[in-house]
Amino acid sequence: MDPKLLFCLPQGDELFNPLNTMFIQMACILVFSQLFYLLLKPCGQAGPVAQILAGIVLSPVLLSRISKVKEFFLQKNAADYYSFFSFALRTSFMFLIGLEVDLHFMRRNFKKAAVITLSSFLVCALLSFASLMLFIPLFGIKEDYFTFFLVLLVTLTNTASPVVVRSIADWKLNTSEIGRLTISCALFIELSNVVLYTVIIAFISGSMIGTLFLFLFATGSLILINSFLAPWLPKRNPKEKYLSKAETLVFFIFLLIIGITIESYDVNSSVSVFTIGIMFPRQGKTHRTLIQRLSYPIHEFVLPVYFGYIGFRFSIIALTKRFYLGLVIIVIVTIVGKFIGVISACMYLKIPKKYWLFLPTILSVKGHVGLLLLDSNYSEKKWWTTTIHDMMVAALVITTLVSGVLASFLLKAREKDFAYEKTSLESHNTNEELRVLSSAYGVRHARGAISLVSALSGSRGASDPFTPLLMHLVPLPKKRKSELMYHEHDEDGGNANGDDEFGTNEGLEINDSIDSFAKDSKILIQQVKLVTQMLNMHEEICNATEDLRVSIVFLPFHKHQRIDGKTTNDGELFRQMNRNVLRHAPCSIGIFVDRNITGFQQPHGFDSVQHVAALFFGGPDDREALALCKWLANNTLIHLTVIQFVSEESKAETPVGNAMTRDNNEVFMEVLGRNQTEQETDRSFLEEFYNRFVTTGQVGFIEKLVSNGPHTLTILREIGEMYSLFVVGKSRGDCPMTVRMKDWEECPELGTVGDFLASSLDVNASVLVVQRQRHSHDSFIDD
Repeated sequence: MDPKLLFCLPQGDELFNPLNTMFIQMACILVFSQLFYLLLKPCGQAGPVAQILAGIVLSPVLLSRISKVKEFFLQKNAADYYSFFSFALRTSFMFLIGLEVDLHFMRRNFKKAAVITLSSFLVCALLSFASLMLFIPLFGIKEDYFTFFLVLLVTLTNTASPVVVRSIADWKLNTSEIGRLTISCALFIELSNVVLYTVIIAFISGSMIGTLFLFLFATGSLILINSFLAPWLPKRNPKEKYLSKAETLVFFIFLLIIGITIESYDVNSSVSVFTIGIMFPRQGKTHRTLIQRLSYPIHEFVLPVYFGYIGFRFSIIALTKRFYLGLVIIVIVTIVGKFIGVISACMYLKIPKKYWLFLPTILSVKGHVGLLLLDSNYSEKKWWTTTIHDMMVAALVITTLVSGVLASFLLKAREKDFAYEKTSLESHNTNEELRVLSSAYGVRHARGAISLVSALSGSRGASDPFTPLLMHLVPLPKKRKSELMYHEHDEDGGNANGDDEFGTNEGLEINDSIDSFAKDSKILIQQVKLVTQMLNMHEEICNATEDLRVSIVFLPFHKHQRIDGKTTNDGELFRQMNRNVLRHAPCSIGIFVDRNITGFQQPHGFDSVQHVAALFFGGPDDREALALCKWLANNTLIHLTVIQFVSEESKAETPVGNAMTRDNNEVFMEVLGRNQTEQETDRSFLEEFYNRFVTTGQVGFIEKLVSNGPHTLTILREIGEMYSLFVVGKSRGDCPMTVRMKDWEECPELGTVGDFLASSLDVNASVLVVQRQRHSHDSFIDD
């Protein structure tokens, strides 16, 4: 690319008109795209479809056919300015995609993404070769068949990762397994195509890539610079929540310099920019600032304009019948190639059949790599005419629209297959991803949540798939100032009382705690901020659990431990919010009573092994609590002991510890109806846990015979100072071992056992009370 075009250098007195035209065109694209989005959203269509349609409306096919509009929008040399701004937009969103990509998921699913990419590429390559035999006589191509084959190959194999990322986000699939796999595949395919594009350009120019060293050197240099600047800049203003806008601009200027340098040597910079984004330090204020500052303008302005520009390139006015036939063939071959390649890979990888149609459909969308290739200089190729160029661009646009519309209809028709699966931890295997959402009002709650994350992640970081999230809950005052005087705005010109500024001091301390933990443990905690009125907070939390697809939510108890060891009530509003979440949450809930002074401490950085007890009386909630302990058992800094409470009425039953040696004549307690089923489920689950963890020596096991509630209380007092954390289920129905314990009940939302452990002066340990997610037919029971 000519450096003069990159810098938009003036040519005579023609500088201002094309720039004005371009900005007005951007504004028109934004207006039309918003209009189309409002019309198509009820049908389930994603934003990119509406934005491409907006570009088509302004294209030479529709509005630009009007002579006045055409003269204004399609001015001389306007393409030069479009080329530069297209480069700037592409650089910004590829960098953001690199910053946001889920590296842990991509590493775990590298084989799947690589196989799907390779299979899709091979099938499309075979179909490209077959199509070449048809297109040579159809278009009268008489020389340089190989270059045409390469152009056709990139056109067919290309997948536009920005379109996929934006569509997946609009459909709220970006936290799902299939959504993240789709994004990974799109990135793999597109980066492969960028490499192929670079080879094609080098082949056309007649010289192989002599600038490869420059490409690697420039990319590596900026990665090193970022690794130095990212931790250093926050130290300049440690009391600020984010970096200043000037400091943020430094990173983007460096990025543009590297991109312009690479592009000036006819090498596409997308791979370099994406790599710089991936390698950017993930923990700390700098990464958080870049995400916060770039996300909104790129998703709400840059990408809509870029997708609209794709539609604006659509032109079929000059096509004749044979080129229309070629256009249809390319669209059909592209979609068929993706379907055959991706479905074959899905069969090999044993991906569930319900995803077989969706994956190839959404991976058929096209984007900037195809346009970059088609806009390259083919002046030496006699077969490359304006008509063939328009046909190829039209094929990209039509394929993207057809694929986007088909994918949205597939999602709408099979909504249940892609919806949030309400599964309990009891059926959750430790080799499956555990997504945990911890909530905190302030830094005190955040430290307790970090302790739980540390315990669940393992002693050496998350060896098993583990994604911790922390939600900062900021209660919104009922009355707010809607109009501010000039002096009430912050120094950057923003609203000092905006939603992002609520809880700023607490937010800064929470950020520091998370950054410190990430530095020590190498475990990244994703942050979410929820600003809403207290009365509606439980609804927002429940909605967030579905959007984030978490397995369990941890809530802070409405009381906290003071320095003198006594507890203080934070307010009934916080307690009522917890009760509302327990009633309506679509997943399992844990209420954490954090005695941070005398109780459980963060395992990472703690000098000695901590003792944790899981109390098992029976019932769904106790099974869920014990299921959560499977992750605690994998932490070598925690010694877990399971204490099973057995009623003396059933003491004749064979103990769980002898499950491996009992014969087929075992006798179960005769209980009718649901109680019998529950007891059988309890026993089966406990035996499985015992055989997996206790027999191997990972977990201790103790059995306690109790007669009634007071006897249970006596035992709980005896063991109250032996452990730093108790994990127990909330409800257990009419259990004879907890009879008469309700007489001392203070907080029913914790259950009888959890309430005693949280309020007793004989217990200095922290307490985690777990409730399994309630089904629609379950009733909410306060023990």
